[in-house]
Amino acid sequence: MGREVIFEGNKFLVLTWEDIMSHVETLAKNIKDTYTFDAIIGILRGGLFVANLLSDILAIDEVHPLGIRSYTDIEHRGEVKIYHWPSLPSMVNKKLLIVDDVSDQGKTLRAAVEKVVKPLGASDVKTAVLHVKPWTSFMPDYHVVTTSCWILYPWSRYESVRHLGKRLIQKMGLDGAARALSTLLNLDYEKVCSTLKESSS
Repeated sequence: MGREVIFEGNKFLVLTWEDIMSHVETLAKNIKDTYTFDAIIGILRGGLFVANLLSDILAIDEVHPLGIRSYTDIEHRGEVKIYHWPSLPSMVNKKLLIVDDVSDQGKTLRAAVEKVVKPLGASDVKTAVLHVKPWTSFMPDYHVVTTSCWILYPWSRYESVRHLGKRLIQKMGLDGAARALSTLLNLDYEKVCSTLKESSS
């Protein structure tokens, strides 16, 4: 599922909302066949989209956001920072599912499990993602696809524009960069152009 594209020498996987829904349905079936949970913790930002969709399919009412960042930009991966703790009144004796969009290096999921959820007393913790990178240091309990592509999710299109745009503007100018990115990401040219202008000012 998704569209693989070679762009500026790199391989990207471009995903639509329809692709995401199909992956989430597969993930939900794998989970439903093996386990039940009291609550879902969705890692901001991408994991929360997946967590909400899973909660609907699995009929799990409680979804709690957890803010952890590990990527600083498309080329560099920064240190893991916990900036928003889940609002569960108590995790003691809870069976919790931690959800993210991708396990790349694995730092984010590892921090969620080891630094947040387990220390607060959860009785059982499982992890689920849509995508896994072959080099990840943390293999989740559930995943759908393994890929080495840089993944372009529908909820981070303009983030991708800002990160990719920096190099492309130097190489092909604002107009060329905007046209290339609007084609790659299936976005309106004028909106891409405006985003690039704002991010480079």
